[in-house]
Amino acid sequence: MKLLTTLGHTLFRTRNVVFPLLLLLVCALMPPVALSAPGQGWIVIGGLLVLAAGQGLRVLTIGLDYIRRGGRDGRIHADRLVTGGVFAICRNPMYTGNVTMVVGFFAIAGNLWGLVIGSAIGWLVYRAIIAAEESFLLDRFGDEYRAYCRDVPRWLPPPGALLRVASGHRFDWAAVVLREYGTLMTTMAIALILLAIKAARAGTLGAWAPLLVALAGLTAIAYGVARFLKKSRRLKPWNAG
Repeated sequence: MKLLTTLGHTLFRTRNVVFPLLLLLVCALMPPVALSAPGQGWIVIGGLLVLAAGQGLRVLTIGLDYIRRGGRDGRIHADRLVTGGVFAICRNPMYTGNVTMVVGFFAIAGNLWGLVIGSAIGWLVYRAIIAAEESFLLDRFGDEYRAYCRDVPRWLPPPGALLRVASGHRFDWAAVVLREYGTLMTTMAIALILLAIKAARAGTLGAWAPLLVALAGLTAIAYGVARFLKKSRRLKPWNAG
C-alpha cells in the first residue's frame, strides 16, 4: 500500500497528461478498429453511452456539491472534508467518472486488447491517486474521515442512490459550466478524433466529415462561450463548493 501511495502522489502531479499519453500509446500499439468491421456500429454506440455515463457522473457531482481537491503546488490538498451531494454515497465520484470515461474511450476505439489493457491501466492510475488522497485525508481529518470511510463506499454508490441524492439537492448549472467546460470539450474532441480515425480506416471519412466537422465546430463555440462567461464573470455559481 505504501508503494501504491507513493506512486499516487507522483501520478497526482502529472494526472492531466497521464491519460492523453495512455490513450496515444495504447491506440498506437492497438489501433482503433475500422467502422466497417462487423459490429462496430453497436460497439461505438455502447462506448458513447459508457462515456456519457462517466461524464454525467462528473457533471452531477460538480452540480450538487463540488469538492476542492485540485491540489496546491503540485501536492494533494483539501480545505474541508466534503460529504454532501454525491460524496454522501460515493467517496470518489469524480474518479469513478474518470475511470468510466476511460473505459468509454477505449470501447469507442473498438480494439478488444486496447479496451482491456487501457482500462486496466487507467483504473490502476486512479486507484493509486485515491490511495495517496486517502492517506492525506486520514492524516488531516483523522477519526472524521475514518467514520466517513466506514459509511460510504470508495467507488460505486448503492443502486438508486444517485436519484435520491439528485432529487434532494438544488443543481448548480453555473458551477458545471464554469468548472467542467474544459473537460467537456476535451471529452468531445477525443471522441470525435477516435470516430474520424475509425472512419478513415474504413475509407468513409469523406462521408463522415461534414457531421464530424459540424460537431467539432459546435464544441468549439460552446467552449468559447463558457470561457467568456468565466473570464468576464458574467456567470457565477451559487454553490461555493
